[in-house]
Amino acid sequence: MTRHRETMTIWPYRSLSPRGFALVMISLGALAFCIGLGFFLMGAWPVIGFLGLELLVVWVAFRMNYRAARRRQHLTATSQQLTIENVSPAGDSQTTEVPTAWAQVELTPRDEPEIRTRQRQKVVVRSHGRATEIGGFLHPAETPKLAREVGRMISRARAAALSDDDGPAGSQLDTPR
Repeated sequence: MTRHRETMTIWPYRSLSPRGFALVMISLGALAFCIGLGFFLMGAWPVIGFLGLELLVVWVAFRMNYRAARRRQHLTATSQQLTIENVSPAGDSQTTEVPTAWAQVELTPRDEPEIRTRQRQKVVVRSHGRATEIGGFLHPAETPKLAREVGRMISRARAAALSDDDGPAGSQLDTPR
């Protein structure tokens, strides 16, 4: 009996690397220093404190963004079930299990909404009256592709379950000779 197991990990994309973040902060710090020096030479030294406060706000905003980027979703499809594990930025996890045979992947709404409506498409896995959203943190352009990939992943798991059932033990008939 072969055991089918396929995994997929989804995480938010962040284009700025830690090195890029350091370069941005150094550039902003150098710019704030030059501006602060100019104001200091003109006698308006209290402006330096506000420039430092601006740098602190930018740094905190980037740190919050990087913290949110630690969010993950792990999907594991076997011939029996689809396991969806949501991992928060703090490391807490919540697991949902759905029977592979009954799992349905939906992209809602089916047609891509207009940008001005600010509505987003969602990938939802449904089974037995329960629904779980997958990849809610992804860019809207990635959502339809994710729905197709998860659907294929479930299809392969179902096919593996059928091939397990048709194996040597399932194909022999017990007939007396």
